[in-house]
Amino acid sequence: MKTVIEYLESKNIFNQKIIIARSLLAFGSLLLLLFNNITELTDSSLMVDNDSFSIVSPFKQYSLFNVCDPGIAKVISIIILLWVISGYLPQLSSILQTWVHFSICNSFVVIDGGDQVALILSLLLIPVCLFDKRINQWNNSRALRKNANIFFNVYFFLIYIQVAGIYLHAGIGKLYTTDEWRNGTCLYYWFTNNVFGAPVIFQNIYNFFTLSKFAPIYTWLIIIFELGLFACILATNKKIRYSFMIAGILFHLGISLTHGLITFFFSMFAALILYLDSDNIMYHYLKKIKLWITSKKTLHLGN
Repeated sequence: MKTVIEYLESKNIFNQKIIIARSLLAFGSLLLLLFNNITELTDSSLMVDNDSFSIVSPFKQYSLFNVCDPGIAKVISIIILLWVISGYLPQLSSILQTWVHFSICNSFVVIDGGDQVALILSLLLIPVCLFDKRINQWNNSRALRKNANIFFNVYFFLIYIQVAGIYLHAGIGKLYTTDEWRNGTCLYYWFTNNVFGAPVIFQNIYNFFTLSKFAPIYTWLIIIFELGLFACILATNKKIRYSFMIAGILFHLGISLTHGLITFFFSMFAALILYLDSDNIMYHYLKKIKLWITSKKTLHLGN
């Protein structure tokens, strides 16, 4: 027990993976706001059943897009999300960020799972941000806060459970929703769907897999992979966790390029970092890229 407590004391929870995840959540929503018509997104008359829309969203009146004009709310939301990415004053910006994601989920007529994931994760991160003493979350934490580390390392397990639950539901749910997942033909139908299918440029590549006699195996491998991501909640081997994190990011990137779920990609990217990046590896990797770019610029200016 003493060893566990010492480990929790020494594991700094207030690192840059929190702001990386929050920035990814914010960036996904930024894309949604910047590249879509806000009037159409908030026009509830476009719903097939407007009555059910109001019943499903009992807190709609607290939405930013209901409090003020949708155009003004869009500008305010963009400012808040850019503020989040800057990293300054996370104690306040975390609450406002959750309000933006909440407003999107309760006011937009078309949302996807990524918007819901962004809301849940930003909400779960509020307590962590409130007790984060850094002025800017991109900076390193100056002092080791043993008691806070113990509490929030335990608290962070709620986030692990949430993300693991997403992948458990995704894996198990496929087996009970449609016959196509069970018989292994689902990939073919999803890739050739007229609305959500793959772009023409990818069709020939995907046909190689979906028209193959091994197509059922490829289909079932997706379910196995998602269940593997769920099982990572029990993984202690760092190589396994990082391997699944990278594979998961590439997996969701493939989904975004195939089905156009761009905001969903950024939400799941953030979720995987919170879930599997236990040593702030992603930040150190980004820092190396920044140093490499800086050195290239310096070398270019020198020439």
